[in-house]
Amino acid sequence: MTAAAVVALLLVTVLIGARGVAAMRTTSDFLVASRRTSPMLNAAAVSGEYLSAASFLGVAGLVIKEGTGALWYPVGFAAGYLLMLALVAAPMRRSGALTVPGFAEARLGSRSLRRFCAVVVVVIAVLYLVPQIVAAGQLLTLVSGVDYWVGVVVSGLAVGLTLALGGMRAATYVQAFQFALKLLLFAGPAIWLLLLAGPQLRADMAAPPQFTRFAAETPVDFRLGTDLVLTEPTVVVVDGAPVALAPGPHHATADAVWVFPDGAAVPELGG
Repeated sequence: MTAAAVVALLLVTVLIGARGVAAMRTTSDFLVASRRTSPMLNAAAVSGEYLSAASFLGVAGLVIKEGTGALWYPVGFAAGYLLMLALVAAPMRRSGALTVPGFAEARLGSRSLRRFCAVVVVVIAVLYLVPQIVAAGQLLTLVSGVDYWVGVVVSGLAVGLTLALGGMRAATYVQAFQFALKLLLFAGPAIWLLLLAGPQLRADMAAPPQFTRFAAETPVDFRLGTDLVLTEPTVVVVDGAPVALAPGPHHATADAVWVFPDGAAVPELGG
């Protein structure tokens, strides 16, 4: 069932991309869809691009590995995209250039700079594409049981055929379709779970009970120096050595590991 759904999705993606072939007549059609794509469709395509393997699998993995501070990564690349729109896309649109290397040559009159920009664009594209294809191969292997290389080849062919045949128009259609599909797949189950939960559970989730005591022996790894306030005497194992701490303020040094016993009061953060 899962394998059939994946195959169906790939076929729909290729068919939607093929729609761009019918409208392709010039180089401008291929590279920038003749600049006739509506703002709504462009916004959907950009959103579909951001809801990618890098966004979900990559950021989720970083959060698991590094903690919630890794959520600044998506903020960073979103901010970079806004800078690109303001400093690159807008001047490039006004110049009439179709590619960044073409824009560099038109602005500065240097074919050497154009070649250098082309190399930079290809390198960046490869660095971005490889993790996406790896994730696609792993995902197809997980859901269908095929060999990893088969998943890589199938996903690579689907992307390559769509772009080679239809260009930017096809890519825009496909990304807009995937945005609508991903939004449905994410929002649908969330809404269904909220309706299934009922008003009481939703109220409990909005105001969960305060976590006041450790339910089991709990190690706490302090990556930064932290001020704590204990509300009761507690024997804490600090870096392997038991230490009896009195109520009041205490300081945990960076990279220290404190192990709180079962039932101990959760300390408060100091000022």
